[in-house]
Amino acid sequence: MQDNDDQLLRELVNIVGQPWATNDPEVIYAYSRDVNLYPDNLLSVIRPPFYVVLPGTPEELQKVMAIANKFQAPMTIQATGINICGMCVPPMGGILLDLKRMDKILAIDEDNLTATVEPYVSIARLNCELIKKGLYIPVPGAPSTASLISNFCVGMGLKVTNRVGRQDNSIVGMKILLPNGNFVKVGAGADPMIPKDFWPHGPGPDLHLLPIWAAGTTGIITEMTVKCWMMGEHYKELWVAYEDADDAFRAFIEISRMEICKGLNLYAGNKYTSYFTDTREAMERMIRANPEFQLIISLDGTKRRIEYEEGEVRKVAEKTGGVVLTDKFEPYESFVQSHAGMSGSFFSEYSMKYWGSRGTNWTTGGYPEALKLNNQFRAYSDAVMDDPDYGDPDFGHGEFWRSIIAYPFVGGHYYLQENGIDTHPGDPKWQDLAKRVGPTFPRYGGQRAVLLPPYNKAPRTGWPPFTTPLYSVARKVARRLDPGGLIHAGALKEN
Repeated sequence: MQDNDDQLLRELVNIVGQPWATNDPEVIYAYSRDVNLYPDNLLSVIRPPFYVVLPGTPEELQKVMAIANKFQAPMTIQATGINICGMCVPPMGGILLDLKRMDKILAIDEDNLTATVEPYVSIARLNCELIKKGLYIPVPGAPSTASLISNFCVGMGLKVTNRVGRQDNSIVGMKILLPNGNFVKVGAGADPMIPKDFWPHGPGPDLHLLPIWAAGTTGIITEMTVKCWMMGEHYKELWVAYEDADDAFRAFIEISRMEICKGLNLYAGNKYTSYFTDTREAMERMIRANPEFQLIISLDGTKRRIEYEEGEVRKVAEKTGGVVLTDKFEPYESFVQSHAGMSGSFFSEYSMKYWGSRGTNWTTGGYPEALKLNNQFRAYSDAVMDDPDYGDPDFGHGEFWRSIIAYPFVGGHYYLQENGIDTHPGDPKWQDLAKRVGPTFPRYGGQRAVLLPPYNKAPRTGWPPFTTPLYSVARKVARRLDPGGLIHAGALKEN
């Protein structure tokens, strides 16, 4: 490719125009890293592409794909670029495809409750248009300025999973540009007799999950249709506090299985208090002033529905020793208002501080069955608290740093649980601690008969290896579709 640099660039410019293709050193350097704010980690993600190209239409993108095949130039795809795991940073030069010119809301179908967008349409932008029509899409635990397509393909938990499910459950259909230059449609729109996407399952083998589990390496999604949801007439939020993990988990599981509440989340106290502080000492003081566990519950619908669901929540809280903080302490309303964007999913007021400014080491605990939720958290806590530095009161208090997020899916049939260690990047020991504690997780999980994946990276240095069977199958398909490995996802690694 180096011998044909000028020719490659000329052909890219012929496709997209002079302003939209370049190998200018200053421009490509701007694409050499993501928004990671940890100075010690920057060297691990500074990897400039050889070219940057911004196609404006699917047809231009298809022609760029042909050029990439001709010159065997690997491609990394970026939409809004709000990523802190190196997924949008080229691992080895090649072409950086910036899709910000593909920014159209193609359709909002109020009859079938769907919306169709191009890659650069953000969650916030689509939601602004949907709210005008009394609709919304779920806002995940990420900045609402993120690309809707990118975020929904992650398919993780969000604050309304108790009712609407994971993000990928809301995907109805996609149009994908394959590495060979052909477009394929998945979902109901794959049927030529159906004029639009309205249901996620198409004829024959349906491939709509492949781009998700292959982490973007199957092809380039040029448009996606997602489910939209009707906004309720009223909205209310309850925070139920617990000091005992057993009581908190018992209430969490019981409410999740009652098929009530739009959003239901179990958080440790430091999950939200550390976002409002700037030092470790301030964080620990704030955590001491707050309950150790919270159930954060959003109610949405008619007045009658909210009254019924609130009554059921209060019965469970009374039975399990929970305190409804929103009844007791008015300042908690500031937390409620800031959290409404997450659990209410009408909007999100996150800043990048949420993900970028504090030190954090999160590892997903997978989808444990209900009875293992508590044991998984306790195993993770054991790993943290047995570390000599985390347990050293002169350095900090590990019990304030271990954290948890848990969301139920499908009426409490399974759960997403994330365990974390929270502190601030000003602590010089912190990255060493994270690297030391991470590999011990499987041993502590085995003692309590739960699965804890190892995690031995400093924060945000790259995407940890995937281990799921779905990922392995999707990668096999991706390799068949892309034998030359032209399309890749930044720091993605295989076991």
